[in-house]
Amino acid sequence: MDFKYKNIALSGVAGCGKNTISEIIITFLERIGLETQELSIARNLKKELSVPSQKLYGIDSFNCSRDEKDLIRPFLVAHGQIRRNLSQGRHWIDKLTKELDPSKVNIITDVRFNKFERDEVFWVKNEINGVLIHVSRFYEKPCNGERVFVPPANEAEAENDPKVKKDADFILNWATEEEQVKRIFNCEKLLKWLKNIYVREHET
Repeated sequence: MDFKYKNIALSGVAGCGKNTISEIIITFLERIGLETQELSIARNLKKELSVPSQKLYGIDSFNCSRDEKDLIRPFLVAHGQIRRNLSQGRHWIDKLTKELDPSKVNIITDVRFNKFERDEVFWVKNEINGVLIHVSRFYEKPCNGERVFVPPANEAEAENDPKVKKDADFILNWATEEEQVKRIFNCEKLLKWLKNIYVREHET
């Protein structure tokens, strides 16, 4: 698969703002004339478990609220990990590879693993011509300005997120909505970094 432009992978713990960042990136890239496609590794997992989760818990994993997703998250994590272990990390990314459009900038919103030799981070950087952005969301304590980051949702995130972050091409510490000025500033740094990549590619 010969990709015309670099693809983008977003990583970070649940609730850190990956989908919001994806929307901002899509708006920026479309403004400079590039077509985009947003994809998710977990989408195929949710689809695969849709029927079983409805039968077992009365929750459709493919179409549920955040609260419902939090309830069945251990089930999703366990099944996803079994598939990963059986395939040395390849099951879900091999499925998603078939959905990538080589003529667009594909934005993958949920890269979470960097454990196996050819895991998700390897896939992004070595197989799909991608860059990896790690996102962390924080707020500052009014009393002393200390940053408090959104914690991992479970043990799997606590174990794997640092492994992904260490190989990120760009690290974004993303302020909460209450700290709008800092949030915009951090986004500007990210978009400037992306501009150096995509404006040059778009003009060649």
